[in-house]
Amino acid sequence: MTSHRRRLAVVPAVAALTLALAACGSSSNNKPSSSGGSPATGGSARTITIGVVEDLSGAASVYGLPEMNGAQLAVQEINAAGGIKSLGGAKLALQKFDTASDPNQGVAQAQAAVSAHVAAVIGGEISDTVLAGVAVTQRAGVPWLVTGGTANKVHQLGYNTVFQNIFDSDQYEGDVLALLKEANSQLGISTPTLAVPYSQSSYGDEAFQAFSSANNNQDKVLCSFSYPLSTTDFSSIAARTASCGATDVVNLGYPTDGLSLTKLFATQFHPKAKVWAATGLDPTYAVTQLGANANGVLTTANLNPSNKGVTSYFTKEYNDYKTQFNATPVFQTWQGYSAVYFIAGALQKAASADGAKLTSALHQVILTQGHGDVYASPSTLSFASNGTLNSPPFVFSQVQNQIPVPVYPSTYAQAKIQPYGF
Repeated sequence: MTSHRRRLAVVPAVAALTLALAACGSSSNNKPSSSGGSPATGGSARTITIGVVEDLSGAASVYGLPEMNGAQLAVQEINAAGGIKSLGGAKLALQKFDTASDPNQGVAQAQAAVSAHVAAVIGGEISDTVLAGVAVTQRAGVPWLVTGGTANKVHQLGYNTVFQNIFDSDQYEGDVLALLKEANSQLGISTPTLAVPYSQSSYGDEAFQAFSSANNNQDKVLCSFSYPLSTTDFSSIAARTASCGATDVVNLGYPTDGLSLTKLFATQFHPKAKVWAATGLDPTYAVTQLGANANGVLTTANLNPSNKGVTSYFTKEYNDYKTQFNATPVFQTWQGYSAVYFIAGALQKAASADGAKLTSALHQVILTQGHGDVYASPSTLSFASNGTLNSPPFVFSQVQNQIPVPVYPSTYAQAKIQPYGF
């Protein structure tokens, strides 16, 4: 999944990034790509390459591409502000490695990034892809900031080079349950019951376990069942879910899962549920694809400047992104954006692109509002000792009249939650 965040002031548009750089550093010891002479000898500042091992095509590209663009925006800002000053003004650049929404590509693309001598890696929407790829980068000593893979297994591997720049399963499912509690309270559902279809994947299986553990039988689960990651026809899943008769339906799956179920619920199967939460679905994508049939679905939110609670820094970054990419930034945009700021902060602290020094420095970096963290809550972003975020941001929206409206938490909520149903 997949499944919320982050922020230096933007300087007017700079030249477009070079995304594919030849590896110019030494071929030994996995040194990062660099060009130009050493600042210490009076030459031009070198370039430090960040590898983007990401789902840039395929089903998960709806998340991967905005994250890539968010990373580009951050690189441009940092370079325009003088680069990494402790390294003589070294510039950052991105190099793409497309995993094509295929977990089997995790190892191959991670190996390609290591062979290109990148200083660090960001990306990864599918937890199984990340789990395969980080084994490669861990051996090479290259830090990887995971921007989409939420499975607890990612940090439970115990790899010191892996950082989850996104909520993990326990964090997210606890917040999903808080959302459901709020929805049921607002809708007057006193004895909620649950139907939980979920993806057979490291993300889906683990998310369901985390969800069940956090629920602790507070809300009765009437039915739960998994389906293969390769599923394309969700008719039987939608029919089975609708026939369950639960008050709340929660899908722990990927974007296409939530999109297919939302369409089928609206057009064919019409569950009696008053709460429908598709945790892996992007709301803007849902409205674009489904129009009015997306009404009522609860998803992770994409904030915009008109929303309650947003900061002036967020508004500036939002507008700069739209100008630069002629597109609207989404939740995943800010994960790619903040990942680059984390790496830039670590480079500055370490005064080195060495993998071990970067890894150590990443534990010391704190992103603040106005410098990498675009959210009002939390006011800072930092990593815990196990590589997870200390306090990841959560914002949920509901599509109302074909517009995603923030509804939880109260920091951002602009409307009451409406009952699902057609």
